Amino acid sequence: MKTAIVTGFDPYLEEAENPSGAIAQAIHGTEKDGVRIHGLVLPVSAGAVRALLEEEVRRLRPDVLIVTGVTRGRAAVAAERVAINVMDFPIPDVDGRAFIDEAIVDGGPAAYFSTLPIKAIAKAWRDRDIPAYVSNTAGTYLCNQTFYLACHLASSRPMRAGLVHIPLSSAHAAASPTPVPSLALETMYEAVLTAALISANHEGADLKLEGGLTC
Repeated sequence: MKTAIVTGFDPYLEEAENPSGAIAQAIHGTEKDGVRIHGLVLPVSAGAVRALLEEEVRRLRPDVLIVTGVTRGRAAVAAERVAINVMDFPIPDVDGRAFIDEAIVDGGPAAYFSTLPIKAIAKAWRDRDIPAYVSNTAGTYLCNQTFYLACHLASSRPMRAGLVHIPLSSAHAAASPTPVPSLALETMYEAVLTAALISANHEGADLKLEGGLTC
């Protein structure tokens, strides 16, 4: 049986109900299509995520590591293509730290491309009537940082790694004083589960094409 790790984030600031963390909790322990999925909820802490990821990867030796995070304002699920080696935080993390133009990994590559089969994932989402696209920017906050660290770990082991960005949940958006794009939490759960299963079972023929210069 193959193993996938799906990470999400704790609530923070205005994201008091972070759907990525809720999905990681809900998906933990799922076994389907020959894949066992472990969910991991990370703090929105630049100083904590690296050690937590390294420990989980060392313990489980997964075939796939999918980072998930919420992006306010997006109306569809996104398979991110590239992680860049920079922290340029628009807001502080939960420790009050706001990095400006700092490297995630000193001396690391300028960027890593996702090694998830992003086009196959996006097609599967659309086939399931899930609003979806391939995104070329993961931002410069914790999602990008964790995506880059996941790819950095994957660069030295046989593991696929990438980031799935999700919108706000419909329930959370309904409480907003102004209209905010959203999706049902159940739809986003299905999207993340689909990404994990496809990534674990996808044959590697197109990995170089989609991963480019490589996790």
